[in-house]
Amino acid sequence: MELRLIERKISSVGYGNHHGKTINMIYECPCGKGTVTYEIDDIPGFKNWDIYCECKDCNEKYAFKRGGIAEMK
Repeated sequence: MELRLIERKISSVGYGNHHGKTINMIYECPCGKGTVTYEIDDIPGFKNWDIYCECKDCNEKYAFKRGGIAEMK
């Protein structure tokens, strides 16, 4: 299931040679009562990503993937 993108936030972070950006893509969760956030740290030497859901019901029912995708567990 493809989630609806609500907001995209891009922030510049770091300093010197370690300057980069963080990207937060915020989606509406499947039930519509909460959000799913896909957070990307794109900083040289510190690249990372995380997905978390702020809805207890959807967190128990779905597994969330990059690109705003939710799959039944």
